[in-house]
Amino acid sequence: MESYALGIFLSIWLTTFLLSRLGLYLLFQKAGQTAWVAFIPIISWWFWIKLVGRPWWYMIGMMIPAANILFSFNITLDLLRSYGQFKFWQHLLGMLFTYFYLPWIGFKKEVKFLGQGGNPDWRKKNIPPHGGSREWADALLYAGYIAGGIRALYFDLYVIPTPSMESNMKVGDYLVVSRVKIGMRIPMTPLTVPVIAHKELMGMKAFSDLVRLPYMRLPGWHTIKNNDVLVFNWPADPPDPNTGNEFPPDKKENYVKRCVGVPGDSLKVVKGQVFIRKKGENWKALTPVSKQQSKYLLTMKSPITQDFLFENDLGDFRPHPRAMEIMKAAQKSGVPQIPYLVHTYKSNAALINKDPRVVSIIEEPFDNERDQSLFPDTANNTSLKHSWDINNYGPIYLPQRGETIKLDIKTWDYYKLAVNKYEEAGITWNGSNFIQDGKPVSDYTFRFGYFWMMGDNRYNSLDSRMWGYVPEDHIVGKPLFTFFSLIKVIKIDEVGTPLIHDGNYMYETKGVRWNKIFRGIE
Repeated sequence: MESYALGIFLSIWLTTFLLSRLGLYLLFQKAGQTAWVAFIPIISWWFWIKLVGRPWWYMIGMMIPAANILFSFNITLDLLRSYGQFKFWQHLLGMLFTYFYLPWIGFKKEVKFLGQGGNPDWRKKNIPPHGGSREWADALLYAGYIAGGIRALYFDLYVIPTPSMESNMKVGDYLVVSRVKIGMRIPMTPLTVPVIAHKELMGMKAFSDLVRLPYMRLPGWHTIKNNDVLVFNWPADPPDPNTGNEFPPDKKENYVKRCVGVPGDSLKVVKGQVFIRKKGENWKALTPVSKQQSKYLLTMKSPITQDFLFENDLGDFRPHPRAMEIMKAAQKSGVPQIPYLVHTYKSNAALINKDPRVVSIIEEPFDNERDQSLFPDTANNTSLKHSWDINNYGPIYLPQRGETIKLDIKTWDYYKLAVNKYEEAGITWNGSNFIQDGKPVSDYTFRFGYFWMMGDNRYNSLDSRMWGYVPEDHIVGKPLFTFFSLIKVIKIDEVGTPLIHDGNYMYETKGVRWNKIFRGIE
């Protein structure tokens, strides 16, 4: 993905770098060490490591991505100890605000170099003993710094909570997500509780609005393509119930879907098949992914059970909406049947059909049962009144960053969400003209590129068909592999009805899915 606001990032980075290196320069001076090397990237690490008494191989650790967070924590803490900074608040400020704290203690005349803070013998002689509470505080600082740094900069962990990506990604799958492969997004709310909380902690906000950074992303080495699986912040996440304000993009809920459309694509769905048109090309069917879910009418001889779901790899079912009609017809034929609506893939349906508990399993015809909640919202549109449904949708165009469009009342319903919500342009239609800042405007240039996300479980997926585009500033990263997987089976009652809480299925763990551990993402 292209970088954005790289100039702002470099300005912030240079400021913090110079401040921290000024502090290091002053501290090197106090220790009688060559001070000017503090301003030389990488080389300064060697002198820093030598000053605090850590072994030479720390230099190797400092050059390994992700591992360097661990090593930098140690040598920064050693540096603070070397200058008599032993209290927890001193360590907390020194670790979290290094670029301010090092110059501050560097300018203080009373701060002296006491010895090598990384030398075990020196620490035993010079560091005052701590109580149990201090040991816990130190451990939490260490864990928060390491885990928070790795999660914010390099990798994140994501657990699949719903069946929207069945069967390729199961409920209970734990994914390792790379933030750097597509370009690392700089945290927009850097003042946050790391690791253990996303939005709230014990009923309070887990982040501060005091510092809000603009969207910045470093260059990556992978360009997002059609059919890539991505983790992103859900654009339609409801506002903060306490304030009514929108959450910052990086604090919205994390979702994982398949990116079926990238900026510059036109997209449509015809009889359940996704078609893409690149600029200057004809419409082409998007290659279906393996284990593409479809919808089936499953009729059983007896109520469905957890064992049946477990044995037949079914992660998504519900009573059939026409259950009474089907059961009455079955009674007339003399063969009692209990109907369910299940979502699975073709080869698995063939295996299910051989189960002695099954009467039949038949692929359901297409329907429009969810057309009332599609994007754009026909109830509040200016002019567009579509009759789309989840199987026959579009066409719709995905704007590119830097692309200029002619503002037209006929297409405004497609673009106004992106223009006014995600880019905050404040453009309105007054009945005869488009107005921005009190002046008529005739065109608009997009600041972001926009993606289209859909779940592999197309008939039970809350995705872009319902809430529209995903702007590039909401993209988190690309899953690399499943590092762990629990077998989760839907809880059901005695008559075969799934148990639901807060709109989501309730699950019971039935073991470990060993064949998915360290398996790549399809």
